[in-house]
Amino acid sequence: MARHYVAVDLGASSGRTIVGTFKNGKLTLKEMNRFWNGPTEINGRLFWDFVHLFRNILDGLVLARKEFGDDLVSMGIDTWGVDFGLFDADGKLLGNPVNYRDSRTAGMFEKVFERAPKEEVFAQTGIQFMELNSLYQFMAMSLENSVQYKTADKMLFSPDLLSYWLTGKMVAERTIASTSQFYNPVTKDWAYDLLKKLGIRTDLFAQLVDPGTVVGDTTGLPVVAVGGHDTACAFAAVPVAEGEHCAFLSSGTWSLLGTELPGPVINDDVLAANFTNEVGVCDTIRFLKNLSGLWMMQELRRVWAEQGFDYTWEDMAEMALLSEPFQFFINPSDDLFVAPGDMPARIQEACERTGQKRPQEHGQILRTAYEGLALLYADTYDTLEALTGRQLDTLRIVGGGCQNKTLSQFAADATGRKVITGPIEATAIGNLITQMLAMGDIQSLSEGREIIRNSFAGEMNIFEPQDSESWKDALAKWRTICR
Repeated sequence: MARHYVAVDLGASSGRTIVGTFKNGKLTLKEMNRFWNGPTEINGRLFWDFVHLFRNILDGLVLARKEFGDDLVSMGIDTWGVDFGLFDADGKLLGNPVNYRDSRTAGMFEKVFERAPKEEVFAQTGIQFMELNSLYQFMAMSLENSVQYKTADKMLFSPDLLSYWLTGKMVAERTIASTSQFYNPVTKDWAYDLLKKLGIRTDLFAQLVDPGTVVGDTTGLPVVAVGGHDTACAFAAVPVAEGEHCAFLSSGTWSLLGTELPGPVINDDVLAANFTNEVGVCDTIRFLKNLSGLWMMQELRRVWAEQGFDYTWEDMAEMALLSEPFQFFINPSDDLFVAPGDMPARIQEACERTGQKRPQEHGQILRTAYEGLALLYADTYDTLEALTGRQLDTLRIVGGGCQNKTLSQFAADATGRKVITGPIEATAIGNLITQMLAMGDIQSLSEGREIIRNSFAGEMNIFEPQDSESWKDALAKWRTICR
């Protein structure tokens, strides 16, 4: 008997509604709708359009019900991390949620550290320091005397906000909460003492729930709090076998490189390396580092399209391959590349300010971006092994970015490790697996991963490292220039 689940998967650039069908031990996917997502600038501030997202979710549900009717079992929503909406006492959204790339958090590190040392913030939260984190968004709102912040009754993170609009139930799903730097992964509760010391409101938080909790229903369809953070879903969908020691890379707009651990690792070395301890499904920790991903390529393509160059993704990869290697070195995680803007000029600027020449041709710029990402992966991979004390023999890449064969081969070359890619729709698949756990169709995460291996073997590819010595030399040079 077939079981049909609805996964709403919202990334930082697009969203989609996917129905997963579980039958005869295998999972198949069917996309119901796909829609744009991204920042909209209004009077100098970047916002998300949650009404647009919600309308498209409802459209996707209509399409799913039309095709599968009463055979739908449940639904779940995952999104990007850290962002949130504020609600009044009547449950009304007070304003459009602000996009994490907005500049309002500039300088907020210093404001926070004036009240609590960086070491104390990390000891209480175990989270990588990024000014886009919810903590610094709250600090910015507090310091600017935001009316929304002062008058709000509840705060809901992005997936919880959309779930609330469907069910009328306000919760804080644990994986998304852990991205905020409001959460203590050791106590498994909000970091109340730290937040009070920082002067951050702690009365806005909803009740924490674990991934796999049935929150409520929408017109009779159960709504499951899946791994609300899309990376939690992506990591759940990595088809690692029992006993396999590997690194995980969720590749999309962002690259999230790490591994799965039974508990958090919070010490001075982890702080110095700026790694993070985010909650995963089934009481795991996603020990990882948030890195820049295909955002840079997305912005390059957008800017060049505005200039009349209609490149496909395949065109861009081929242009990079045809350009001479290791001529320019950048760190894609440099703050220079975070905000939307003229990415080609920023890459040229980054090269120039580090004493290099400026890449001129589009192919040179692309080669610089691709190599920069691969070398960043290699540097982070070495640190990951050192911090965990584990030898990680394989890099498994999941998500939309794993379709980029050029980057996958470069990742194998730079890390000197075998790379296995797939599944492509990892976030949606992890979303579905968590629903299957919640509804009792599977009993463990390892069972879910076995289903994934059996269901999506055809889209998995293996990349062996090549030309290792040249890449080792390039990594040494990259560390000299870019660290």
